[in-house]
Amino acid sequence: MQNNTFITVLGSSVCKYDYGNDTASYLINNKVIVDTGWNLIENILDLGLEPANFKTVLFTHFHHDHYLALPQFLFYYININGSLSGLTLIGPEDLNKIVNFTMDFLQIPRFFKDIESPKCIEISSGESITLEKENLLIESRKSIHPVDGRYYRITDINTGAKIGFSGDTAYTPDESIFFKDCDLLIHECSLGSKNTGENLYLHSSAKDAAVVAADAKVNTLVLTHYPEKLREECFKAASNNFNGKILMPVKGDIIYVT
Repeated sequence: MQNNTFITVLGSSVCKYDYGNDTASYLINNKVIVDTGWNLIENILDLGLEPANFKTVLFTHFHHDHYLALPQFLFYYININGSLSGLTLIGPEDLNKIVNFTMDFLQIPRFFKDIESPKCIEISSGESITLEKENLLIESRKSIHPVDGRYYRITDINTGAKIGFSGDTAYTPDESIFFKDCDLLIHECSLGSKNTGENLYLHSSAKDAAVVAADAKVNTLVLTHYPEKLREECFKAASNNFNGKILMPVKGDIIYVT
């Protein structure tokens, strides 16, 4: 039985390409992928892992930087496994549409005859799913973002550890209720240190993330999806509003929850 719960960071940057890093994306216990970023295959291979061994991908939403590597991943998966039937993709309401577009882009019927599509589960706000093989319970809520999205509370059934993933969302008090007593909260701060009032794309600031973490009484706050040039001011803003541990990891870092 697995003794630890851990998050492997595949990237922590924003939507614009950041050489040496990637946009916000992760592995849970090196078993479940959360968003694909730009360079999923290379990022996983860099860790000494085999991308084709992963069976589950969880998407927070379908803005490009969170699913751009999906065609790359499916193409690699087919070439290694000869099938997509063992793969499960989970995400908000655009999931089937995005997967169908990806399959068409890869010209699956032309080049890979009789290849089935992966299993797609569109998870509704308030719905929960148990991944039996990975021993994870996934709970979801609708994020506040221009496209349909989810933030997730994931419980490791083996260890009891609870991890929150904000995805991309504007601040909402519901987050503090949903993420209450999580051991770890991974929260975006695309707006930088604070919300200046111009939030056309509905994101959060480091202050927002810290307020959620403090109100939810989480143990550790992980700031992610921020411009590198604002790293120091994001950390300072979060520190002024949250007394717990604050991390700002980059690609390749491993965060042990238990």
